[in-house]
Amino acid sequence: MKQITLDKIFLKPRSFMSALLVLSLSLFSIFATAAQPDVDASSGKTQTERSTRDFNHMVTGFPLTGLHATVECASCHVGGVFKGTPRNCAGCHTEGMRVVATLKSLKHLVTTEPCEVCHTNTVSFYGARFNHGKVVAGQCSSCHNGIIATGRAPSHTSGKKLTDTCDHCHRTYAWIPATWNHTVGGFCSSCHNGVDATGKSAGHIATTDECNNCHTTQLTWLGALGAKPSNHILYTPTTTACSSCHIGGTVVTGNTLHRYVSTSCRTCHNSTATYLGKMSKKTLGNHEGSTAAQDCTSCHRTQYTNWNI
Repeated sequence: MKQITLDKIFLKPRSFMSALLVLSLSLFSIFATAAQPDVDASSGKTQTERSTRDFNHMVTGFPLTGLHATVECASCHVGGVFKGTPRNCAGCHTEGMRVVATLKSLKHLVTTEPCEVCHTNTVSFYGARFNHGKVVAGQCSSCHNGIIATGRAPSHTSGKKLTDTCDHCHRTYAWIPATWNHTVGGFCSSCHNGVDATGKSAGHIATTDECNNCHTTQLTWLGALGAKPSNHILYTPTTTACSSCHIGGTVVTGNTLHRYVSTSCRTCHNSTATYLGKMSKKTLGNHEGSTAAQDCTSCHRTQYTNWNI
């Protein structure tokens, strides 16, 4: 019987290493072939690409529009978890959520409304339109303060218009036109000073009276027939023009008012009209009987401030 020695049973070290190398290369070839992606000949896409990129997201009830269409799946489906992925904006765009997304700015107006009420598209956060239909009256400035939203312009009128609420004059559909409620008490000149609001024209008669002493209507500054002091003589504005007495821009108060009047004194002072400084004939007894033939100006001068001669 032939004797078999140990060196015949066991491989020498060099031969063992060679065999191990051959085995390793064979196994690598097998796994590499199995790991190759299944590429579709018609689309050129792998099975994985077809299952993700070509998936109809509409079937989930959350259509991928705007910027959502370019976001990687894993950005929303964190860790490959699909169930429970938020469907509303706040579910992602809020601090502490599972999905990391752009958060609401610190300058954002304070509101409890859902994001999509104002942000109606997913292309950009900008260009949002706020529904002012639910705004609480008198609270405009809580947002329109120049920081959160557009505020009062530097050229805005001062006075009462700085302390009133915005919606006292402005409407929610536009800043302009704005309508000031003139029934609120106050002096006209506090706003109508030529700086904050329209003031007296350069050709206005010289007076220190408040505007509303003559301008009793808020519809227009003009219309001198309707602009007169409360103690003005009674007259019919449809038949009597202001220029019948007020000639050459004469002032409202003072004796110079008569300086340019060409009509007779009796035109006014012998009438039944009521006016400031009217002289009652009865208090002078027979004054008219004694002076009927004389013109008033024979004794009473237009530069006088009273009836005294």
